[in-house]
Amino acid sequence: MHNRSLYVFNRVVAYLLSAHFLSLLFLSCCRCVVLLSNIPPDGIRWELVPKAMLIGVKFDMLIACYVSSLPCLVLTLLAIGTMHLSSSHYILQRALRPVAWWYGLLFGILIFVGISDARYFQFFDNHLNFQVTEWFGFVGDTAGLLFGDAVNWLYLFIAVVLIGLYEWLLVRLTRRFRNSLALYEPQTLDRQAYLWSGVSCVLLYGLVFLGMRGSVQRYPLKVSFAYFCDHPFYNKLGVNPVFNIIKSAEGGKSSIPKALQTIDEQQALRYVQDQLHFMPQDTLRPLTRSVKAQGTLKGKNVVLIFMESMSAYNLERQYKGEWLTPYLRSLRDSSFYWSNAFSTGIHTNNGIVGVHYGFVPNFAQAIMEVNAKRYTGLPYHLQRAGYDNMVFITGNPQYDNMNSFWRDNHIPTIYSIYDYDDRYAVNNFGVQDDYMFSFGIRTLNARQSDRPFFASFLTVSNHGPYVVPDRFKDRGSTDAERIIAYADDAVGAFMREAQQTPWGKNTVFVLVADHGAALPCPYEMNLPYNSIPVYIVADGLPHQVYSAPASQTDIAPTILSLLGIDFENNSTGIDLMQEQRRYAYFVSNEHLGVSDGEWFYCYGIHNDQEHLYHVGSGEDMKEKEASRTADMRQFGMAMLRVNLTAMDKGWTAPDK
Repeated sequence: MHNRSLYVFNRVVAYLLSAHFLSLLFLSCCRCVVLLSNIPPDGIRWELVPKAMLIGVKFDMLIACYVSSLPCLVLTLLAIGTMHLSSSHYILQRALRPVAWWYGLLFGILIFVGISDARYFQFFDNHLNFQVTEWFGFVGDTAGLLFGDAVNWLYLFIAVVLIGLYEWLLVRLTRRFRNSLALYEPQTLDRQAYLWSGVSCVLLYGLVFLGMRGSVQRYPLKVSFAYFCDHPFYNKLGVNPVFNIIKSAEGGKSSIPKALQTIDEQQALRYVQDQLHFMPQDTLRPLTRSVKAQGTLKGKNVVLIFMESMSAYNLERQYKGEWLTPYLRSLRDSSFYWSNAFSTGIHTNNGIVGVHYGFVPNFAQAIMEVNAKRYTGLPYHLQRAGYDNMVFITGNPQYDNMNSFWRDNHIPTIYSIYDYDDRYAVNNFGVQDDYMFSFGIRTLNARQSDRPFFASFLTVSNHGPYVVPDRFKDRGSTDAERIIAYADDAVGAFMREAQQTPWGKNTVFVLVADHGAALPCPYEMNLPYNSIPVYIVADGLPHQVYSAPASQTDIAPTILSLLGIDFENNSTGIDLMQEQRRYAYFVSNEHLGVSDGEWFYCYGIHNDQEHLYHVGSGEDMKEKEASRTADMRQFGMAMLRVNLTAMDKGWTAPDK
């Protein structure tokens, strides 16, 4: 038997270190899953992987130290406090059991988050962030989204296997140390034992605190510490998803992010007014200006088609020599088409507010809250002009608070899953696009009113889990490609049928994506996610490609002007028929982007890093093109600052 006065204390410290590093090993396994499931188009650059993984250990260490801090404090103090007792080892044996539960529960959750992050990264080209908490309010729809996709089951299986293996090893480890404590024989203690254990505790607590800080430098660990090369993927690889969620939540409910708070509000407002070429008419609403419409399409109906996840890049994708989107490609020859248009964000709720009301979201914050802000925009001004406003969606109108948000903001009629035949619901998002379009045509054909109407159609089939009709099984190599072909066909069929109806011949059709898709690209911010097609189709409009930059925020002012409706514009959007913008600005969860179609500037609020790219090249040109970088930075920062201020101060709402 062992007969050492510090035996119990040393075994406790050894257990804490063993459990801690076992947990770190499994967090690194999660990072390996992120790597293997998100291999960049140019393959794995093995020379960058080791450093990215080592940086990842630093981020994992921070999270792990927070978890280990309480067991470390409790067990070491308990070991010292009972050192003089002959029953010390029995007390510590009992204490190891709840500590094992603590590790098992928290690290089980962390492993699950780590594997979920691998799948999330495939969709958003970035780690989990605070906005995922917004989905918790829609448990049923979110569950359908997750479990309706077969690929998600694979990731769930990986998570279960890793968690099971971790728990098994943790149990064996705990049992081994509990048994080793039985080898203890008490003996008389001296001051040296207490001195040694006290010094050891101070050193151990210091290491834990240092790990929680994440750095020995002046500043604690930040996301930007993960950046070490010119390849965006490997710069992101080291970041722990839980760390990313925490950092994105730090300013989660603030109206103005810290990165923009340093910009003087009045200076930004004057800059925006200068860029938009107007002088404020109302000091209480300094962004509002009167617009005199020049259009000749007065009294026409408006049909707005939101195309789910339809990146402009999809128009250039082929399968076996055939285009995935033949209709949308052909429509460019018979419409007003913007070739350099950008979504305001990367979520459907962002696109809804951007197109209908003209505002850009606040990074990862959901913009359609339960207690919604009030807006004017397209529905408000059309309603005042005598239009009947309505929306058609495929599924549950409660998702993303669409039902309350639209009703609060001038769209009183919503057709949804509640109005459809239940037999045609294919997944948790409801019916497929073609069914909704057919229902919409029947509904509009049956209208008895002589009033013009505004109708929005939100498609969803191009959002996983995909349900691909059998006739499209040979239209792509994967379901992700096949569903694009289906979505294109559904829109085309609707347009051809609608344009032959009496109301369709008197309608302005607007086709726009809610956002793009995370496709392979060499940039820090995934540009295809914000790059979208925009079409306006109507008799009397010229057929041309408009190459100047455009934003979703420009759609409402442009349509109102085309319809000959004078209005008060309180957004940063412009009438593209009368004005031309220098840049479009937009956000993803953690990035601000600015582009004119040729140059692309992006800034990360989570890491305080900026980049400038010539579109088509992954080379960072921010130093070679310093003046251009400064110009695009000023434009994006000032525009977003004023945009968020307008929402925060209620400049968006109609006069009471």
